[in-house]
Amino acid sequence: MRTTRDRLAILPFMVVLLAGVAEGHLFHQVFEVPDTQLTKDYGLVLRLIDFPNEHFALAEQVYRGEQRVRLKPGGFRSWLRRPLEPGLVFKADYQLHRWSGSLAGEAQRLDQTYRTTLRQRLEAGLHSRNAEAVKTAFREFFFYLIRELFEAIWLRLGEAEAPGRLYDYGARYFSVSQEAFLNINHRAHYVMLRAVLDALERTLGDVERGIPPAPEVFHRQRMRFLRMLGQVLQVSW
Repeated sequence: MRTTRDRLAILPFMVVLLAGVAEGHLFHQVFEVPDTQLTKDYGLVLRLIDFPNEHFALAEQVYRGEQRVRLKPGGFRSWLRRPLEPGLVFKADYQLHRWSGSLAGEAQRLDQTYRTTLRQRLEAGLHSRNAEAVKTAFREFFFYLIRELFEAIWLRLGEAEAPGRLYDYGARYFSVSQEAFLNINHRAHYVMLRAVLDALERTLGDVERGIPPAPEVFHRQRMRFLRMLGQVLQVSW
């Protein structure tokens, strides 16, 4: 059985290091969190399987990390037809690492860690051209990634930059994977989850203003958020 620290040691938080990101964070009050390779691939898979595109075969290649595509007027065009070169990421220990992962590999890691069947469900949905099954499995996939990011924040409360940076990426994961679904299908729960997520951010403290973090409140709020989201998604955790 892996400990929390063991899981975090292998968790690729997939924060792609893009040119200008540090400058944007330092010199602008509003900092737009960039998409990671994981969220880019996820977004492409959803676009590829949705009507009227329905390019399930190409979506499978993106899911497995075998190919990247980009959108052009009139359809999708492949631009890399070989295994992807590793990209720079931040891991939980905030060291630079080369990462050559994929959505499939991350689903397998989550299966091994949480005894889920995400990879099987995702691949079955792609093979059977069942877009809703794929989307449902991905919502659970991101539930566990958000959970891991919250755990990483918990272990780093009090550090100057790590909690805020990790929170930004957790909020981004929620935005790309859950918000639209919740806003349409579970509006009341979405409003509450959004409020709890905002409250979570306030518990991180503010070093510049001399406001310390509030670990106990953070823990209560993260458990409330995960419990509520898990109930809506029908995820047992």
